[in-house]
Amino acid sequence: MDHREHAEQLGGLLGNLQSLEFSIRLCLAQMPGSPARGVYGDDFREASVGTLIPDSDMSSFDSLWQLIKKFNDLPHHTKSVDPSLVDLRDALAHGRVFAGPDDDHFRIVKFDKPANGSARISYNQVMTEQWFIEGKRRVREAIEIVASEIAP
Repeated sequence: MDHREHAEQLGGLLGNLQSLEFSIRLCLAQMPGSPARGVYGDDFREASVGTLIPDSDMSSFDSLWQLIKKFNDLPHHTKSVDPSLVDLRDALAHGRVFAGPDDDHFRIVKFDKPANGSARISYNQVMTEQWFIEGKRRVREAIEIVASEIAP
C-alpha cells in the first residue's frame, strides 16, 4: 500500500469512527428527558462561537468509551456496540505510526501511561489494507446497531 492509499484508508476509518460517536450522541440525546430530544443539531449547526446551548449528550465531554457504555446500558436494545472499538480509536488518536525504509506497511503502536520507569505496549498492529477493511467493517456494524435504535 503506498502513502496515498494509506492516507485514504486512514481517512475512511477515522470518518467512520467520528460517525459512530455522533450517532451514539444523537441516539442518547433523543432519549426521554434529554434537553436535546427532538433536535438533530439544527439548534447549533449555524450558531456562532460563544452561543450557549443546553447541556446534553450532544455537547458533553463524554469519551467514546463512556458513550458506548451509556448506549449499551439502554434497556430496550437487543444488540450492543463492541467496546473494544475504543482501543482502535485510542490507538489512532494516541499511537505512534511509523514505517522503516524496507517496510511495505505502516505500523501503529500505542503505549499506556508510563509508571515506575516503564510503559506497557497496549496496541501494536501492522496497518495493512486488510487491517483497515476489518476496522471499517467493525465500525460500520456498530453504526448500524446505533442507527437501528434511532429509527426502529
